[in-house]
Amino acid sequence: MEENTKQLKEYRKLIDQIDSEIIELLNKRGITVSKIGEIKKLLNLEVFQPEREREILERIKSQSKILKPESVKAIWKEILSASRSIQGVIPKVGYLGPKGTFTHQAALEFFPKAGTEFVPYNTISEIFINIEKENIEFGVIPIENSLQGTVRETLDLLIDKDLVIYGEIELRIIQNLISLEKSNLSRIRTILSHPQAFAQTRNWIKANIPTADIIDVNSTAEAVRRVKELNSESYAAIGTEFASDVYGLKILHSKIEDNLLNSTRFLIISKKENIEKEGKIKTSILFVTRHIPGALYRVLKLYADAEINLLKIESRPRRRGRWEYIFIMDFEGDKDNPKVKKVLENMNEIVIWNKILGSYPMT
Repeated sequence: MEENTKQLKEYRKLIDQIDSEIIELLNKRGITVSKIGEIKKLLNLEVFQPEREREILERIKSQSKILKPESVKAIWKEILSASRSIQGVIPKVGYLGPKGTFTHQAALEFFPKAGTEFVPYNTISEIFINIEKENIEFGVIPIENSLQGTVRETLDLLIDKDLVIYGEIELRIIQNLISLEKSNLSRIRTILSHPQAFAQTRNWIKANIPTADIIDVNSTAEAVRRVKELNSESYAAIGTEFASDVYGLKILHSKIEDNLLNSTRFLIISKKENIEKEGKIKTSILFVTRHIPGALYRVLKLYADAEINLLKIESRPRRRGRWEYIFIMDFEGDKDNPKVKKVLENMNEIVIWNKILGSYPMT
């Protein structure tokens, strides 16, 4: 036992020494990055060089002997992001606030946290507007929930605004009952949360706190923040583990959602397209068919004949004429792929309007 304790101390001492060497090398890397940044300015080059970063990631992954390649990739993406910030590039990412929402969590999981500024907004519309005004470079917005369907506001804004889809991320939605550190289930008299969260936990509440008062607020994170402010053991919020950490509260009960298959898909939107396309690629498009029999069938047949896998299709009122509808469709494949380009060209004979929302890596 004493020998093991001695070995543990020695290994920890070695870890401390290695960590010091790592930070010294990172400092050295940072100085070199700064010099590269100065040369880029003189040559009028963009700071972000995706091909160069992709080359670095592939080379580093191939050298890993202990850590998994994906772990090495995650670490180096943070290093590369921090390096861009040294060169003066700090991307701003908008999300539905306040801090601690599912959208905030999705933003943190999609973007490197080092060298990225995350900005909360009150509405989806505000995110679109601020990207258009170039106050932020990216926005993270919910597009659909596996149980409750599509977020209509997001669809309408994608139709109306001239932005593209840069990427997507899916989160498993886990709801928790959150309160003060000293509270417990028997003390809860009032629960705060977003109406959607209440809908997702209705059976649990009925079985465990049937007499509690229910108060709707704008988001699950807002509910957690309010419970923190109220500072009463009789109040609880339904929200994320992430939000409980942000506001320093305790989870009284975890995984209280009625359906364990609950997930939400989020889109990353921007003015610029994503040129980093690894793995399977999804393309999203909008179109309005001509008013002729079988028009939609003819569009779908183009994709079937080309053996392009359709992932989703739904319609929305066009709002520019009576009984006109816009179809929103996702399919597997890159818009720049010759086979896909041919199908998109052939669609022009059948549709009166179309718009490509973007090609991006599938989750």
